[in-house]
Amino acid sequence: MNKKNLTTKETFDLAVQNHKKNNLQAAEKLYKEILKTNPNFEGAYNNLANVLHELGKHQKAISCYEKAIQINPNYANAHYNLGSVLDELEEHKKAISCYEKAIQIQPNYANAHYNLGLVFKKLGEFQKAVSCYEKAVQINPNFAGAHNNLGNVLHELGEFQKAVSCYEKAVQINPNFAGTHNNLGLVFKELGKFQKAVSCYEKAVQINPNFVDAHNNLGAV
Repeated sequence: MNKKNLTTKETFDLAVQNHKKNNLQAAEKLYKEILKTNPNFEGAYNNLANVLHELGKHQKAISCYEKAIQINPNYANAHYNLGSVLDELEEHKKAISCYEKAIQIQPNYANAHYNLGLVFKKLGEFQKAVSCYEKAVQINPNFAGAHNNLGNVLHELGEFQKAVSCYEKAVQINPNFAGTHNNLGLVFKELGKFQKAVSCYEKAVQINPNFVDAHNNLGAV
């Protein structure tokens, strides 16, 4: 197929394919080509921003997400993605606003609730983080990462039995989640259940033999 005769959809699909194959420069070029002739294509701006984010061009990524949102203020995914970049840049308050906007548009956006929980945890707002993770697992009961992180916050709040339940749910969903086995071991150690802690740490290093913290924790018990 002659590249010059590609339709916008075909060019967009080709850009997506290149992005998936990690051909980031090629994807960037194709999205920019689309936007020259289709300056109001919010999906191309969002995807171009995703590529720029991966290339470490954060400010350019932010501009593209903002352009996508300017074209379509109800573009939940663009608000979410913009939040992710701002969070990475430690602009936590702005990130919170973006995630909350994504949730306002799309209330069942499990990943947005989850990421909002991550920011609240970083800010030490544990109860808000708990609410966000609980909402994420309510929407998606098989969200292992949200169960794990909910366990982490409950552990920090000293709610050990609840934390155990969360970690057990996470490893039930994803038995090869080495980090959760390690986290579960930490709680069992706090509860004085040393044999259970040993079993968890052993499971963690069995899954990931290079898991230094799990080896150290096993040695400590």
